[in-house]
Amino acid sequence: MTGWLITHGAARKALGLILAAAAILLFLLNLRRAGERAGRAAERLDARERNDAIHRQMLDAAALPIAMLWLSACATGGSETHASCPPVVDYTAAEQARAAEEVETLPGGAVVVRMLSDYAVLRDQARACR
Repeated sequence: MTGWLITHGAARKALGLILAAAAILLFLLNLRRAGERAGRAAERLDARERNDAIHRQMLDAAALPIAMLWLSACATGGSETHASCPPVVDYTAAEQARAAEEVETLPGGAVVVRMLSDYAVLRDQARACR
């Protein structure tokens, strides 16, 4: 059968057209694949450029704190700070007696009594701070 295709002019012409069409089709398919690869490469490049820009911003943001840390390491003075003690208000004996009478009139289990006991602890701690 191949001998018939080669020997007859019309068949040879049709075979040539089929082969040319197949070559063009393969070329177009290869061209499409190459375009897809180029598109993916461009997307990867865009993503890498975005990541690089973010990394540059992060480095720029970190530069000042890093420089401050380096410079503070050279400081010769101490960095300890002492918190000031809160003032303790002094009450007169009459005020204390009146407060005790008012607490006695409160109903049993009143929350205010527990709060006053917490306040007494805080006053003791403030006195010890001085």
